[in-house]
Amino acid sequence: MATRGIGSGIALLAALWVRTASAVPTSSTPLEVAVNNPLALARHGEVLTLPMAEVLQRRPQWRSRPLAARVEGSASWLPVQAYASDGGAVPDQLLVQLDIAPKATARLEILPAPASMPTIPNPLFARLVPERDDDFAWENGQVAYRIYGTALEKTGQVFPGIDVWSKRPPRHVVDAWYKRDAEGQRLNDPSMSYHIDHGDGLDSYDVGHTPGDGGTAGWLDGAPVASRNASQVRITAQGPVRLRFEVDYPAWRVGDVTLHQHKVVTLDAGSHLNRQVVTWRIEGAPRATVAAGVAVHAGADLVHDGATRIAVWDTPQKASAGRIATALLLAPGETARYAGTRDAAWTLFDVADGGSIRFASGSGWSQGDMPDFRSWQNYLYDYFMRWSHPLQVHWPAARH
Repeated sequence: MATRGIGSGIALLAALWVRTASAVPTSSTPLEVAVNNPLALARHGEVLTLPMAEVLQRRPQWRSRPLAARVEGSASWLPVQAYASDGGAVPDQLLVQLDIAPKATARLEILPAPASMPTIPNPLFARLVPERDDDFAWENGQVAYRIYGTALEKTGQVFPGIDVWSKRPPRHVVDAWYKRDAEGQRLNDPSMSYHIDHGDGLDSYDVGHTPGDGGTAGWLDGAPVASRNASQVRITAQGPVRLRFEVDYPAWRVGDVTLHQHKVVTLDAGSHLNRQVVTWRIEGAPRATVAAGVAVHAGADLVHDGATRIAVWDTPQKASAGRIATALLLAPGETARYAGTRDAAWTLFDVADGGSIRFASGSGWSQGDMPDFRSWQNYLYDYFMRWSHPLQVHWPAARH
């Protein structure tokens, strides 16, 4: 029987050690993830959500390191964001924004961000505007919105509707428009108002006492009963992939019950739609009917698929401002019923105390990147399909 010498045994052990060591991922070994698009739709700027726990299970040494992502074989970096879905301080998700072709699979590499990582411009922006009666405004490259604060109530503007600002992508406009408008008031020069298009868009949307583009209310005897304006706003994430903020409103009476609502609003880079999760506390009854709506001004075109999708091709305050597209989409799996009033289309929800409703609302502009009503309806259909069929993630087997 042949025997091996000591030298050959050492060589064998060394070879085994090399193979084993090479199989153990180091802090610089990329984590490869396969991402599948199940739809026959191209997905541009799609936000992929990776649970941080799944990443750290495979690379625990990355726990305190900023991460980066790219398509395998590419030298270009994708926008990423460590994100706390509960609004807290500890991220539980890694957001990656990517393009993926219909029915395609993309292979991504996750790895620690290199020191030479270029700064990716942040298309998202939000801020409180105390100098304009406690407004709160937010935007990305495509759209801009605002809600009103308590200081504006002295003018009689008391309704928690969402205002739409029509802008031409991809510029940020919030700070510039407020600054120019304030200077116009100081100089008594109305031509500087943000109600006039200076080349980057304008505010020509009439919220009034309507829900605007996605406002919420109680519902009683076939009509909305609105709260007062927002009492508190807290920004919890500012991009570059996802903006997140929370809004609280003063409690209000709706018939025999008192309602409290707490909103979580998110807007992704490149998206026209805000996703909203509204949680309700109900005093005086175990359940209540609440509503989310979108204004329908005189002359507007309206189409809806029950309460699932509501699309409006609306009329601005100035005819020269073209048309403003607005919408409300139920989240996949959400149940509601449709109702119409003189100036709005509504989705009605029956909620229990502590329950939540989920929907998306948003806008486009005929003089921006939404040229006609058909384009808007197509956008909403594609958005709903993507929301209903998220990207599928296939992780490599974890190594221990």
